[in-house]
Amino acid sequence: MAYRSLGWSACLVLAVAVCAVTRAAEQPGPARLLVVTVTTGFRHASIATAEPVLEELGRERGLFHADFLRMPPGRPTAPRAPQRKKDTSDEAWAAEQAAFKAAQEKFKQDDAPWQQGLKEQFATAFAPEALATFDGVVFASTTGDLPIPDLPAFLEWIKSGKAFIGFHAATDTLKSSDAYCEMVGGAFAGHPWTAGGEHGFVVHEPGHPVVAMFPERFRWKDEIYQYDPRYKPENLRVLLSLDMAASTPQEPWHVPVAWVRDYGKGRVFATNFGHNDATWNDPVFKKHAAAGIAWALGRMAAPAAPNPEVQAAEYLRSVVAAAAAAGGHDADALRARADAKIAKDPSWAAGLRPLLLELRGRKPDARAELYAQVLAEIEKPGR
Repeated sequence: MAYRSLGWSACLVLAVAVCAVTRAAEQPGPARLLVVTVTTGFRHASIATAEPVLEELGRERGLFHADFLRMPPGRPTAPRAPQRKKDTSDEAWAAEQAAFKAAQEKFKQDDAPWQQGLKEQFATAFAPEALATFDGVVFASTTGDLPIPDLPAFLEWIKSGKAFIGFHAATDTLKSSDAYCEMVGGAFAGHPWTAGGEHGFVVHEPGHPVVAMFPERFRWKDEIYQYDPRYKPENLRVLLSLDMAASTPQEPWHVPVAWVRDYGKGRVFATNFGHNDATWNDPVFKKHAAAGIAWALGRMAAPAAPNPEVQAAEYLRSVVAAAAAAGGHDADALRARADAKIAKDPSWAAGLRPLLLELRGRKPDARAELYAQVLAEIEKPGR
């Protein structure tokens, strides 16, 4: 077979084409994300704001295309439980309760077709052949036990190298599954820091791209969750936490707000922000959300190794803030001594974790003894 040399212009065209292909390989096109906004528990009004914001974030940055799994239309309205008034007789109250029970039964029957439709939607969206077309999934303030047909298979899909992105109430979802809670990082256990309050926050790694848009310490108005004992600091790299000394109420435990983790070959990004409409419309939060999604999709390099010692240090600072407020101590002086010990030995605070965890089970009026033990450890010389 005879070969012919390419001319100069042909070589140039070929070189340009090769460079274009190389650049395309280096800069992958938009990912495809399944964005779930279905709720079977409490439904946040801000979901209506979150949906267009997420679509906009993906489109304007060329980062992802969003396919939405939304609530099916036409669900019947559930009856509201009656509230007994002061002047209601026992007989009338019994009649109200009987009527409510009958209304509940009717709602259950009327709701059955809607529930079946929801199951069918999830069976289609979470079928293996459907998930194979996505690069990741977003749970945007989902709540309750979503009817995912095969939850273990879904978690294995994430582990295979996919992205999971959870906003706000993603941690108030599938709480009956320890495996899901372990994957997402925590399970909702109340929100003493309410949506109308302005709370204090601390960024643990100001240089990490997922939180670099925030000041190292700042105030923000949003609803902040605490998590149940299934939370495992050894699994997560917490990037941002509640600053207990600058928040009300002051509780003696660590409250993580945003974190990342490796999950098998997959990546998980979770942020508790997102209860309020104003949060979704805030340019700084949008940068946070976009950076977290980009990291989860593998479009940026940033550390994800767990940082339990950082979390333990913040846990101790939260206990110091609460103990000082309860006992009239000098919080700044106590914190300075604690920080000095942490600087000398970062594992010291982690060693106090069993004592700190015990505080979680104590009511406020029964914490004094444990507070005294923690303060004694801080004051103990020689370390």
